[in-house]
Amino acid sequence: MRRARGGLRHQLRAVLVLAWLNGLLPILRSPLWTISTLATPISLLILLTVLYRGIGMMMGIVGGLVWTMLSSGTALIADSAYYRLELKFQQMIVATPTSPLAYTIGLALSEAVFTLPGIVLFAVLLALRVVIDLWGALEITASLILLWYAISSIAFYSSTLFTYIRYIWAVVSLLTLALGVLPPVYYPATYLGSAWWIAYLVPTSTSAMIIQNAIGITHYSLLQVGGAYLSSIIWCVMGTILTLRIARWRTP
Repeated sequence: MRRARGGLRHQLRAVLVLAWLNGLLPILRSPLWTISTLATPISLLILLTVLYRGIGMMMGIVGGLVWTMLSSGTALIADSAYYRLELKFQQMIVATPTSPLAYTIGLALSEAVFTLPGIVLFAVLLALRVVIDLWGALEITASLILLWYAISSIAFYSSTLFTYIRYIWAVVSLLTLALGVLPPVYYPATYLGSAWWIAYLVPTSTSAMIIQNAIGITHYSLLQVGGAYLSSIIWCVMGTILTLRIARWRTP
């Protein structure tokens, strides 16, 4: 890892510039892309509502929140690889005082800004359907932030493994589907029976477990919720190590 030469002020400014360049500008110039990212979670919400009425709607809203935050992380794989392989943008960053951590957080924050309309939409739907106290709101916010950090850091590391840009968008779509639908995100982990612990192996399902428990549509024990938090934190630590210690910052 290259040693950071810029001060904290420079790193913060780099994070905000990247968030504006890669997150806010695309929303303002191409809002249709923002709408298209919501097509899948809204479709699943409608389908679950039609099939299972009230509980289906709640599961669809929780799943939509997790899916939207997940998509902001997986999109980082494509954007980061594109900037590195096609635009050589990462190579230019290497020559500046911007640290790898600031560059990664800036890109991750830009993806979160890009998906912010979807997060706000599902948060409003959730607030309209159920009364959430302050502690529940803090739990939901914490679970989404942990998910965003874990997925984004692992996504940045994954992007450095690609040497060609050709199949990367297909990989991102498959990864989003695999992490957003197959694990217990749109359904309770208890549906897995004795194998419910598998939920701890996927950061999206641990986030969904915390939110489902916070709004009371599924009740988990204190030990299960604590395990979900612990799993989320472990994923964050793993992502940080992969990004700062193992990811290839320089392209040969």
